[in-house]
Amino acid sequence: MLIYDYTNLIEENIGKQGISWNLLQERKKLLSVLHEEIKEKQKDGTFSFLDLPIIQPELDKMKKFAADAKGKWENILVLGIGGSSLGARALFQALCHPFYNLLSPTERNGYPRIFFADNVDPELMQSFLDILDLKKTLFLVISKSGTTAETLAQFLLFLEIIEKKGNLKEQIVIITDPEKGPLREISKEGFFTFSIPPKVVGRYSVLTPVGLLPAILVGINIEAVLEGAKIMYERCQKIENPAYLYALTHFLFLEKGKNIHVIFPYTQALMGLAEWWCQLWAESLGKEEKGPTPVRALGVTDQHSQLQLYMEGPYDKVITFFVPKKYRKTISIPHSFKEISAFNYLSGHTFNELIQAEQLGTEAALSKAGRPNAKFVFEKIDAFTIGEIFLCLELATVAFGLLMKVNPLNQPGVELGKRYTKALMGHPEWIAEKPNIESPKCIIAKV
Repeated sequence: MLIYDYTNLIEENIGKQGISWNLLQERKKLLSVLHEEIKEKQKDGTFSFLDLPIIQPELDKMKKFAADAKGKWENILVLGIGGSSLGARALFQALCHPFYNLLSPTERNGYPRIFFADNVDPELMQSFLDILDLKKTLFLVISKSGTTAETLAQFLLFLEIIEKKGNLKEQIVIITDPEKGPLREISKEGFFTFSIPPKVVGRYSVLTPVGLLPAILVGINIEAVLEGAKIMYERCQKIENPAYLYALTHFLFLEKGKNIHVIFPYTQALMGLAEWWCQLWAESLGKEEKGPTPVRALGVTDQHSQLQLYMEGPYDKVITFFVPKKYRKTISIPHSFKEISAFNYLSGHTFNELIQAEQLGTEAALSKAGRPNAKFVFEKIDAFTIGEIFLCLELATVAFGLLMKVNPLNQPGVELGKRYTKALMGHPEWIAEKPNIESPKCIIAKV
């Protein structure tokens, strides 16, 4: 089982920058009320993402689609941004070879390569046109609202090309709201379509076809992902569970002014998960002039770029490591230059031992310096444990939001920028705002 170890957050263990054990026990009384509120919001559908490990009406449809698609396509291109991309990419990076797209079709067991078009940088878009045989590419168009400007622009680009060169209805799959939005409207023209449950917002949608369809198309066992999420959900029916304790401890640190929360995975495979968590934490909790700032760091890479700040900078951070007990590969360090101590002490060990020593050494150094740190310990990195951590962090996020007394499902601060973008692009609903954006009445300051 996934373990949340918060030993090094406790004041009695690391000093005054921690939270006192007695205070934590006292504040745990909040969890019973919190649990009841979450159950009520799940019951009325507000937190319907919690039902996803069990309620999967399109699971068989996804499995059949993936079976029919295997061997048919050379590439998959995911057209989506934010919550429509980060979860699928986190699954892919965690559970597939780090250089999956460079493997031969045989080494990929016949599954297609996968690419994520999660930006509208024209150079990036041109690069897809340069390297992909579009006749052999399956396009997944993902937007809950169906109005995401970036995704619609990408869709229009590839739609025009496929109309001339490809098989329009076979090559495009739409994943969107089951009832409304422009993508749902055009899906009636015969495109293959999957639905995102109506009350599941984008950044909580990884356990819907948004994350699961791209995953199953590259051979990931999505039933094991869902089983891991289900087991975590069942664990979280007890008041003291990893999700609530992660939320409560970090909330108490926020009250102490520690408003920078760092996720520090000690495996390359979980960097995508850290990026997914950054959106989940930032967009859910940053509102009403409060909320923590999420930061992602990679062990051991960022020991050599960020750790100095964490060790001796401001006391405004809480660090959480992602630590696997076992790595999926073992690599030995050879014996050479035995007469030189800088080489000799490494010889005979493994890279597994080295990265584990790096993590434990960093953890111990932070604790000795009085810097709060915790860790999620994974038995191993597989589909089951990835399902566990997805559900755990989603539940932790809504719990944190309720403790802060903010709505963890909306994102009002993002909407104005979207509206201004549409105005600048000539959207009839907002075009009247265009002159004020292009020629603002302000002091111009630039060099």
